[in-house]
Amino acid sequence: MGGSSYFVRGFLSGSILFCTGPMAVLGSISDGLRGDFLTLSIKSVLDNFISIAFASTLGMGVTFSAVPVLPYQGGISLVDANLNIIITDTMMSELTAIGGILIIGVGISSILEIKKIRVGNFLPAIAIAPLLVYILSLVVR
Repeated sequence: MGGSSYFVRGFLSGSILFCTGPMAVLGSISDGLRGDFLTLSIKSVLDNFISIAFASTLGMGVTFSAVPVLPYQGGISLVDANLNIIITDTMMSELTAIGGILIIGVGISSILEIKKIRVGNFLPAIAIAPLLVYILSLVVR
């Protein structure tokens, strides 16, 4: 019984870590809208090193946490590939700016440990910023 809970803990910890965070969302959006998979490539290298460390302590469940990553990031990429005709260059610029700010927040919070910032609470800004650009473009016309 203890082995299965150990597996589940590794699976859940890995899944949450690999599916949340701005690089997972922004990389998928960038891949879907522009075909630019650089952020996803960097994230995959980082996730690989993290998974090795996690697997040494949490076991094989971490390996199976890769299963939800494909539908999660792939789904975002596929949806955004269909939104490519709607998203303008200005919207994409604002989306990229918000993504940069979120990644800076992760650096300040997690890496530098200067101030605890709950970056996940700011993820809706990724959708709100392009929407605001669209609304303002209608008003300015």
